[in-house]
Formats: sequence, C-alpha cells, structure tokens
Amino acid sequence: MRKISQGKWAWSVAIALSLSIAGCNLFHPTGSRDADNDDAAALTLDGYLEFQNSNYDEARKFFSKAIRADSGYSEAWVGLTKTILNSQKGLNVFELVSYAQKTEKNGKSSNGFLDMSDEKADTISRGIDSVMFYLNQFIARDTTNRTDKKVRFSDIADSYTILQLTKAALRIRAVQAQLTSVVSADNAGMMINLNTLNELGDSLKPFLNDMAAAAEAIKTSPESAAEIIKAYLPDSTRDFFDENDYADVTVGLANTVIQLNDRAQTIEDDRNDVFFKFGNGIDDDGDGCVDEEVVDNYDNDGDGEIDEDARDYRTVVLVKNPKNYADLIAIGKDPTTYDLTKAQVDSLNIIEKYQAIDIDMDGKTAGNDLDEWHYVFRDPNVRDTEKNHLLMFAIDLNFPGKDMDERIRNKELIRHDTDVKNIKYSLKKRQEMVGGCWVNYTEEQFLNWFQGR
Repeated sequence: MRKISQGKWAWSVAIALSLSIAGCNLFHPTGSRDADNDDAAALTLDGYLEFQNSNYDEARKFFSKAIRADSGYSEAWVGLTKTILNSQKGLNVFELVSYAQKTEKNGKSSNGFLDMSDEKADTISRGIDSVMFYLNQFIARDTTNRTDKKVRFSDIADSYTILQLTKAALRIRAVQAQLTSVVSADNAGMMINLNTLNELGDSLKPFLNDMAAAAEAIKTSPESAAEIIKAYLPDSTRDFFDENDYADVTVGLANTVIQLNDRAQTIEDDRNDVFFKFGNGIDDDGDGCVDEEVVDNYDNDGDGEIDEDARDYRTVVLVKNPKNYADLIAIGKDPTTYDLTKAQVDSLNIIEKYQAIDIDMDGKTAGNDLDEWHYVFRDPNVRDTEKNHLLMFAIDLNFPGKDMDERIRNKELIRHDTDVKNIKYSLKKRQEMVGGCWVNYTEEQFLNWFQGR
C-alpha cells in the first residue's frame, strides 16, 4: 500500500485515495471472480454479480449459502461483509472519513461526529455493529488458519481501521469534553492523561474496549490510521510533530490503549475505583494508605496487589525526548515498543499537591517524608534484579494473612465501610484485618478518613 505523507493534502482525501488503490477493501467494489466448480465458488460468483447490480438482499442470500457450503471460503465472507456494509445508510467511505475532519465552528475546533444528531450517530453505530458481526467472524477464522486464504484480513485492514475508528469516534463523542485533556503534546513527546479516566465512571470499560478494538486495527495499518487519528488529536500536536511522526505516535497510543483495556477487563466492575482513580488523595483500596502505588506494574507497598490506589501521574511520555518531570513517567524514545506494563521509572519527584497529603499516615507529608517517594533500590535495573520494587515507607508495613483472596476481601469490607455515623469496623479491627497504613492512624485521623466519601 502506498504511504501518503504529503502534508498539503487534506487527510480525508489522502486516506480515500489510498483506499482506492488498495488491492482489496470493503469499500472498493470488486470485479467478477473466477469460480471453481465447487458450490461455494459458484454461489459466491452469483453473490458478486448481484452485489454489482446493488441487489443486496439477493447477494446476501448467495454469500450466506456459500458460507454454509464451505465455511472457510474467504471470498464469500468478504462478499457478505461488503454486502451488509453497502446496504447500510451512511457507511460510505468518503462520508465516514469526512466526519472526522476538523472544522471551525464559533471559533472552536469541531468535526462531523460532534455536529451530527444523536439519531444519525446511533444509525451509524448500529450499521457498523451489523458489519462487524460478520467481519469479526471472518477475522477469527483468518487468524486461526480456518480459511482458504484467498483473501486475508491484511487485505481489508484499511477498511477495518476506518470502521473501528469511526465506532471509537462515536464513543469519544460522548466524552468529548474530556478529550483535550486525555492527549497532549510538547517537545518531550505525546502524552496521555491517566487522571482523565477518573471521570469516565461506568463508561470506562466500554470506552476502553471500543478504543482497544480500534487500536488493534491501527497497528495493522499505522500509516493509513495516522491520517485518521490526526483528526482526533488536539490541534497542539501539530506544533511538535511532523507528518512522519504520526505513524509511530499512533502505534504508541494504540499500545497504551490496548494495555489499559487488558487491565480494565480483568478487574471486577465494583473495583474500578481501586485501579482507575489516580491521585485523588483518598484511600481507594481500604489499606489506610493514600495514593500509595506507582503506575509501573509492580507492587510498591507490599500488599500483593499491583497499581491499586495509584498516585498522581498526569501523563505518560510516549515519544521523543523523555524527561524527569515531577509528575511524569519517562518511557523512552520508541513509542512502537512502549509497554505500560513494564514502565521504567527512574525516580519520583514530589508533586505540589502532595505537600498536604500524608501517603502512609505517619504524620509527615511530602518533603518531610521522602520515604514516600524513594524506592528501596534507586536504580531500576537493581529493582528488577532484586525483584523488589517497594517504596521505602512500605518496608515496615505488615499485611496479615497469606491468602490474597482473603486479604482483598478484607480490604473490600473496609473500603465500603464509609458511613461515619455507622462504623462497622473500628480502627483496631482494621489494624487486625488489613494492617497496612492503619497501624499509623490516630483516632482523630481515623475519623477524618470518612470525610469526602
């Protein structure tokens, strides 16, 4: 596939042209196919003849019969998907890519997804779902070697990308107010604001799931996807990235979203707050500590859980020149290999907001308690070698019981005991059940724990 990189072209024209020259995609009508003598091939040929005449109901019947005759006949699967796509209102390739193009409205950036009615957005979303129902079945077969491989997923990856990005854009539409705070850029690179996830609430998992599906498509065809993704990123990114940067940036963002989604989908819904509220200054997991973990995929407080009740990391640097910001995890220069689950944290610096927060509740805050900010082993490579990623304050913490499930159950009981007028678990009971930072509390601090809940 030809790489489109001429910045003077409108991105929508560029992606449309790239699709028009692709060997095979869902939006590009096919010519007659040579049929073998088996039933599936003959039925598929009949299906394409009906398709070319826009007889979509008849075409669908032929393709469905072909798949029943031979479930591995790839051309029938793609033909069926093309037919369903073309029979859906509003799923024309030029129309879809035009929605994402940025426009100016009342002095503010906008796009077709924001301007369209809820009814139209719902129609497009349902149309894409109907296409994906069959397309995903074909992809599952193709990726597990259960087709004849005449047509592969890679042949239609550009179309898949557009459909998934459109679906994701419709999801983003619901949280557009937060979008500009999700992704930003400066001369250090592209950044994702983890704290914005705090605001998604019940929509967190569906949002990440949709975005992860788009991310998988992005990684299959990053050059084409980059032309689309630019329209979803804040205008400020144009100040720091040239045309050639966007493909790498796009893959880096895709990796991040996929890994966040993998983590989110393994967490029970009622524990979302434990893992996806960053830096809120509250004990979210019931161990008495406040924002005690670092988002580095390691256990920093010794309770056996990873990245729960994490402290404030506003952004994660994805590309270019990593720096030791006070509130950044510096990852490295190559976003295409970025892995959120193996974040290499060199050192932690105190964020201003933590001047008033006592993480381990020992009566000292921020600058007066560097044990809350220093690792036992300063060198990250030594941490890996020693398999010890504890922060200094956690050395003396004790979490009773060896059974992790029991420990989590106890923390959950305490986490939900939030009514100061009807306290179920006293401070002494919490010290016995969980230990952790509860051993550092005074009775006054214990009562203050209930504030803001």
